[in-house]
Amino acid sequence: MTAKTSRMTARTSPGGVLALLCAVQFMVILDTTIANVALPGIGRDLDLPDTTLQYVVTLYSVTFGGCLILAGRAGDLLGRRRLFTGGTALFVAASTACGLSATPALLLTARALQGLGAAVISATALGLLLAIHAEGAGRNRALGVWSALGATGAGAGLILGGVLTDTLGWQWVFLINVPIGLAALTRIGILPADQALDREPAGRTPGHGPATGAPARGPAALDLPGAVTATTGIGLLIYGLSRGQQDGFTAPAALSLLAVATALLVAFVLIQRRSARPLIPLRILAHGTVTGANLAFLALMAVVGSQGFFMMLFMQGVLRYSPIETGLAVFPSTLMALAGSNLATRLAARFRPQVIAAAGLVLVGIAEALLARIATTSSYAMDILPGYLIFGLGLGSAFVGAGIVATTGTAAEDQGAVSGLLNTAQQVGIAIGVAALVALATAHTGSLPAPGSTAALVSGYRLSLLAGAGLAAAGALAVLTLGRPRTSAAARTPT
Repeated sequence: MTAKTSRMTARTSPGGVLALLCAVQFMVILDTTIANVALPGIGRDLDLPDTTLQYVVTLYSVTFGGCLILAGRAGDLLGRRRLFTGGTALFVAASTACGLSATPALLLTARALQGLGAAVISATALGLLLAIHAEGAGRNRALGVWSALGATGAGAGLILGGVLTDTLGWQWVFLINVPIGLAALTRIGILPADQALDREPAGRTPGHGPATGAPARGPAALDLPGAVTATTGIGLLIYGLSRGQQDGFTAPAALSLLAVATALLVAFVLIQRRSARPLIPLRILAHGTVTGANLAFLALMAVVGSQGFFMMLFMQGVLRYSPIETGLAVFPSTLMALAGSNLATRLAARFRPQVIAAAGLVLVGIAEALLARIATTSSYAMDILPGYLIFGLGLGSAFVGAGIVATTGTAAEDQGAVSGLLNTAQQVGIAIGVAALVALATAHTGSLPAPGSTAALVSGYRLSLLAGAGLAAAGALAVLTLGRPRTSAAARTPT
């Protein structure tokens, strides 16, 4: 053990740090869905039309997804603890403003700032988790806990959102973050100091200091052209997909947004190839582990986002479930996601993580096929619950497996960039999945003899759920083909 490691472990309890990081991350994940159930109440109280009301969700997604890569790399260069603290403070302040909003303008502005805080938290929290856990069984267990939050947070948000909206009012879906965030800020001192996160890499790489090989820190080290093109491009991509879902992908606004987003993302890749200090060093993507894991997360979250969208519409619009009943219907899947995460963590000591990730995605595909049996007369116990149970098990397993695949062999100075990529893949995956499969369902429904009937709508839902099964299979193939671990023996050896 080095002197630097000794100093860090003397001050830092990995268990305490993990609990802190997970509590704040869970708060962030909750907010991806907790406001959805509250939208009708927000619209009534603030007199927001449906065309504006959707921005309560969209603005959070745009700033969250758009800023993740920048936040991850900034944490590598400027200090993860420093940025995590600032992101948590911003998230708490923005949540307070959301809950106290009396005008649409204040709510929407605060919601966008909340997404920015969420991006900083998510990217730096995962980087901190990787920094304090060496590769092996200890890191795999930590990633299992982390993945369980990602797999269950969205479902928990639907349940909690329904309870809070029906009992205390929509304001509390935002104000619930305040005590959690303030408690977390009082515990920031247990995080390792930023200087303790430095490691001595094996050799010098572009963009690092000439003497020690440690990451060059400070604003001058940040790839500003890359930051602008990546942040704006990803944000416009998510926004363009959202507009396309609402207005149709042939609408001029959606086409323009997607065209500009594509141009910016192409420019970003070109900038990264020439930059001395790239935001995403291309050596990261040269490793199949990172690429395979990101494709797996992209496919997985496309399924999660689209399934959540269609099943909420089906249960509330067709089966006439209340918001609380809908949340409770999803709850067994949340429990199975916890079980799947725990099982995958245990299996990581015996099997390669890409096998675990692929098996989880296969289970997700099977669950989508089962859910595609829904009909206007469906029974929850026979037609929904079996699919939800298998889906949760697969979701938890895929999250853990893909997370281990992506982070195995990652250099310390690149952990923030990798975590930013993983979180971005998840957010973009949700946006792509919802937009593409809603378009598929709409086109299918419109081709039927009675497109406005409930039966036609359910037929569109079924087709999109089957398409989700295909996406899951594609993700499994990607992680098996590309996700060969760089140091798999270390990742599978118990400590």
